[in-house]
Amino acid sequence: MRQLVRYVPVALIVIATVATAVFSLHTAGTPASAASATTTTAPARLTGFYLDLGASSSLGFQPTGIVNHNGHRTDTGYANDLIFLERLQGVSLTLRQMGCPGDLVQTVLNTTANDHCYSAPETQLTNAVQYLKANQSETGVVTIDLGFNNIRLCLWPDVPNAACVAAGIAAVKVDLPKILSQLKAAAGPQVRFVGLLYADPFLAHYFNGADGPSEATASLVDVTQLNAVLLSAYTAAGVPSANVPGISNLDNSSLVTLPNVGSIPENVEDTCEETWMCYGAPFGPDDHPNDAGYALIAQAIFAALPRL
Repeated sequence: MRQLVRYVPVALIVIATVATAVFSLHTAGTPASAASATTTTAPARLTGFYLDLGASSSLGFQPTGIVNHNGHRTDTGYANDLIFLERLQGVSLTLRQMGCPGDLVQTVLNTTANDHCYSAPETQLTNAVQYLKANQSETGVVTIDLGFNNIRLCLWPDVPNAACVAAGIAAVKVDLPKILSQLKAAAGPQVRFVGLLYADPFLAHYFNGADGPSEATASLVDVTQLNAVLLSAYTAAGVPSANVPGISNLDNSSLVTLPNVGSIPENVEDTCEETWMCYGAPFGPDDHPNDAGYALIAQAIFAALPRL
């Protein structure tokens, strides 16, 4: 990752800028107070729960820099940021995180095998359904962050594995509607759902030498196909989608010129600003969002979430 290491100083500067200004960015359709307030909160007018479902990113995972243990959950993920944004509107949410690192749509549904967090017959989904049934009279928010892991390992090689991606997307198409159906059937009338679409951290492959741009383009095509399947499933279930790819400029390939780097597509620049993919060892490359990336995801969820 020779050129990626050169990019780190630029990324660090931009991340610091984004972290201080992120709540004033991309504010179309969001209340003015959420866009401008940074330290004050509105008096609590409503309380409820926030059920956060997904894989490692739902837990705010970021790298530790420790060999063979390069990742841990944090309290600076998008769920924490969303609670902050809602508090600005006078909504006090109690966070309940059930996500499990590595979960696929299949493992969430599989009651016969253990995953990293749950022992059969329990799964993330069975626990979520039980929780929603027990809180049917409450106001609540549920975010669903599933599907990316179904293609994630297919994209780690420099050249994405097309057969692997196709199989992963096919599984999402079949199984995500089952998950949504069970969740919605268990939820009370005052529960609001939002499903996440995805940016593409593997646009950072752009820096992999002469073949890098074509490798980045291939991963972009795959993530776009995944997002289309996710959007279709969420729409069919009546679940709004958080436009994470839009707020992360996923489709913007306009060239920007950066000192010591040269001209690169804007979506590649944003990937370096919002994830750990453009960092060298010991923290990168890592495809999880950084603080700035999580804050933007929270903005996308906030914009999609029906008002409480």
